[in-house]
Amino acid sequence: MGLFGTIQQSKGALDAAQIGLQVVGNNIANANTEGYIRQRLEQTPAVAYRQGNLIQGHGVRATGVVQVIDQQLAERMFNAKTAAAGADSLSSAYGQLETLITDLDGGGLNEQFSLFNNALHDLSTQPNDAATREFVIIQGEALATSMKQIRTRAGELQDGWNAEVDDAATQINRLTERIAQLNVEIATIEGGGTLGSDATGLRDQRYRDLEELASYVNINFQEQASGNVSVFVGGDYLIADGNRREVYSAYDEDAGGLEVRIVDTDAPLKAKGGKLGAAIEARSGVFGDYVENLDHMAAALIRGVNSVHSQGQGRTGFSSLVSSNTSEPGVPLSAAELPFEPNNGSFDFNIVDTSGELISTTRINVRNLGTIDDSTISSIVADINAVEGVTASISGDGRVRIDSDSATSKFTFGEDTSGFLAAAGMNTFFTGTSAVDIAVNSVVKDDIDLLAISEGGINADTNTLYNLLDIVDEPLEELGNRSIRGMHEQAISTLGREISVQKSATDGLNDLYASLQSQHLAITGVNIDEESIKMISYQRAFQASSRVISTAAEMLDILLAI
Repeated sequence: MGLFGTIQQSKGALDAAQIGLQVVGNNIANANTEGYIRQRLEQTPAVAYRQGNLIQGHGVRATGVVQVIDQQLAERMFNAKTAAAGADSLSSAYGQLETLITDLDGGGLNEQFSLFNNALHDLSTQPNDAATREFVIIQGEALATSMKQIRTRAGELQDGWNAEVDDAATQINRLTERIAQLNVEIATIEGGGTLGSDATGLRDQRYRDLEELASYVNINFQEQASGNVSVFVGGDYLIADGNRREVYSAYDEDAGGLEVRIVDTDAPLKAKGGKLGAAIEARSGVFGDYVENLDHMAAALIRGVNSVHSQGQGRTGFSSLVSSNTSEPGVPLSAAELPFEPNNGSFDFNIVDTSGELISTTRINVRNLGTIDDSTISSIVADINAVEGVTASISGDGRVRIDSDSATSKFTFGEDTSGFLAAAGMNTFFTGTSAVDIAVNSVVKDDIDLLAISEGGINADTNTLYNLLDIVDEPLEELGNRSIRGMHEQAISTLGREISVQKSATDGLNDLYASLQSQHLAITGVNIDEESIKMISYQRAFQASSRVISTAAEMLDILLAI
């Protein structure tokens, strides 16, 4: 090789040491830069050559600058990021629900149940007192309003999480678009090699974008030989081989809200965890389950109170009445679209005079046996219309209307073994079918004397009122032998347990993420002391190589002088 080869060899070492110093300098300069990944100079021995019987080394060659990163650790950290971000979102949802339904301020549904129940008890001691009857209606309306307000607020919060699903789709598109663009820029700068030194800043940005993407949805990513990164979610790619897929949010009837779908396949994005998964769980699970339970509770309250009230009589009879529920009048009761299906049975229809004295009682049969001759709304109305003294008809929307034919007579209702009166919304205390529309019947609000108290006739007894006492605390078959109040208290108790479990899970997942992040930073972060040692090492290598070049030059001078 000779002295000229030695000089060339040392020049390569000088170049490598110079690049190493530049890398060290860049690391030190970015020691406090968030998201910066430490760089390292990659070196390899230059290709040796044969000189006679000897194999001569050809010095060192700088092959590039790489980011110091543990891929497996990074993937574990991303997975932990997904889980922790999802847990944080779910904790937020549970906190919203807790604030909404708990009785920490002494109010809420539990208080309204007690006030309504107490008002009924007060009325039982003075059933003819107008002010006390009015107070029962006021407390019933307060209970209904409280249920509706909670239902409305729960629905608004549920819609808020639906909006989070839509926002997650937007953010996923934003991040994948940027990652795809960075892929192009990195591949262009590095010329198809993963060891290029000029794209490290872009790689840092791409890494931060991947980590942010992991907070929204569970991802797997793989770096290709070209320097491009492929991103997968649940087996479907969002970025691969230069291609990028967009996602969009669309209403899913089965889920009762938005879901995220892949544009070009229209298939659902198989999201697990992250902000997207948590938003879906919060909407459909946390709030969806509570809204469903609240509607179930309200429906049980409406049905329970109305089933008793509809068979009772107030201090006066009806001159005219329109049912509060619509129906399909010409079909069997099982298909009439009533809030609940009546039983096979009957109800009593009474004609009374203006003083409340009974004139006549007609038993109206309700047949519901699943046969072709089952009763319909139309047939029942025809039977009522056949009673002397009243006219019965059906409105266009299937409501039953009954009018007294005489100013000297009125009508009332009696024992109902079929449940038809409550199902149709006749002589009821509440209207509506769920927490969405529960309200005190305007018929009773407009005339407090129609508040049903008696069972055996107008002012005959207080049996109907007695049957209404403590109804919120009575076990109901449709609630699995739980009471209405018990169902509410169980919901609060269950929520408390779920919040406790979720808090533990959230704390644990955040601790895991923090631990993996610390391990990641220990590898990728800049250690000033370590970089200082490398700087000294490169400095000495530079000085030594310079000395070799200087010595070789002196030897050449001697040779030339001979």
